Amino acid sequence: MKITLEIFCRQWVKDKRERTIVSRFEKNIFDFTTIAGNRSRMFFQASFNTGGFFRSGSGWRPRESRWGKKFTHPVLIDTGMLGKSVKGEVRRFESTNYQSRRGFSSKIFRRGAKYDIWTAEESFPIKGKRGRKGKYKSYAAIHNSDPGKTGYTVNQYSGKKPVQRQFIGFSEPLDKDVSRYIDMIFKGFPHA
Repeated sequence: MKITLEIFCRQWVKDKRERTIVSRFEKNIFDFTTIAGNRSRMFFQASFNTGGFFRSGSGWRPRESRWGKKFTHPVLIDTGMLGKSVKGEVRRFESTNYQSRRGFSSKIFRRGAKYDIWTAEESFPIKGKRGRKGKYKSYAAIHNSDPGKTGYTVNQYSGKKPVQRQFIGFSEPLDKDVSRYIDMIFKGFPHA
């Protein structure tokens, strides 16, 4: 059964206040998206402080290659650029449609929100360090992605697959953390 936002909100109010409750609901969803997105971005950035996918219970795999073992800085934290490059932004979107209700046409606005998280770090070859030029420029994706599903290699001179050191992705602890804020979606609703 498909249900419109207006029908959903009518369970709380059945008169002119319907429009108000719809607007409140849309605002609450935007606020929830902003908080959930900011919490997620901070969660992913915390991976760099803990040396592993945050709250996963395990750290990133240590360097195994003879070349990699010569570095003494913590794994994935040489310049700090990768951790600082985790960005997030909430975007509001609107769509409009016309609904005919009891012979009247009304313009209905649909507002929503989307929170995008990405890394702005790019890979480039640096003498004495790893790096990649060409089509694989995302330094973050080289480490975060499952090596079996990508064409990434450890450097521009090798065909060897890199070790996955995840710092962004799905996480049950993150889902539990964000679920604490779900009630705010119904803030200001009667009997909520």
